[in-house]
Amino acid sequence: MRQDAEPVAELVRAARDPGLPLRRRHADFTLLVGRFQAMALAVAREACDDPESARDACQNAFLLAWRTLHQLRDADAFGGWLKRLVRSECARARRRSMAPSGDPPAEESDPSERVVRRETHRVLWRAVRNLPVAEREAVTLVYFHGETLQEAGRRLGVTPAQAGKLVYRARLRLRRSLPREIARAFLAPAPSRRFTRSVEAGMLDELQGTYRFPERPDHPVVLRRERGMLLADAGGQRNVLTSRRTDRLTATEFDGEACFQRDRHGRITGFAYYEFGQRLGVAWRVAPPSGGSKKRPPTR
Repeated sequence: MRQDAEPVAELVRAARDPGLPLRRRHADFTLLVGRFQAMALAVAREACDDPESARDACQNAFLLAWRTLHQLRDADAFGGWLKRLVRSECARARRRSMAPSGDPPAEESDPSERVVRRETHRVLWRAVRNLPVAEREAVTLVYFHGETLQEAGRRLGVTPAQAGKLVYRARLRLRRSLPREIARAFLAPAPSRRFTRSVEAGMLDELQGTYRFPERPDHPVVLRRERGMLLADAGGQRNVLTSRRTDRLTATEFDGEACFQRDRHGRITGFAYYEFGQRLGVAWRVAPPSGGSKKRPPTR
């Protein structure tokens, strides 16, 4: 399969190549999501307080990776870079949960939850420590340190297939020795296709918002996503945008193209609009998807 055969560096280079069709870039980044989501979730499980926070942190980390992929100097280092992004997102989530607000965090309002979580970790670690040495090392590398089977195999001096067998045997022992709810939460597989669809949606969501052409300030262009489509609404005229034919989003009903632009932080700032190959102007983003304050178009 291509996902397994394509080198990581090649997927990264294709995903951030502005000369490739946007659909191809999305597809290659989606392959990276599929390949690294289990590792990312393992890292997040260790760094976050609960499974839901871990999934949210992973999704946010992948979307941040997509937006800032151009900043990654070494394409082969994608895995390690993603781990750092996941840990940063988990730390950010913890800071948000501890920030002063009108209501105290749920874990503070119910101290018993902290006791339950501490007891759960104690039971889990005791079960892991009782595993045979090789299985314990393998499951610790994969589930607690977020290593891939390839990385775990290198550390253990075995092949990836042998590392996978060690993890498989460890999972069977843990299922037998752990209470059902703890085993289910800890050994839950990465949320494969559903998780990937969430990231794919987020890759389109970043394009949503309100844009204005300086020459036509009273005629905003509003982009929004519906399912897997990006829709453009301008002056009551609605068009479906696709990325199947070119490196730009193309309106399906006429020969128009939108080529999106980013700032140095990877954030969408606007799009250049073309018809019949001729550039007609640049629409600057004045409001993100959720609204917010307007931004002054950057000077050129």
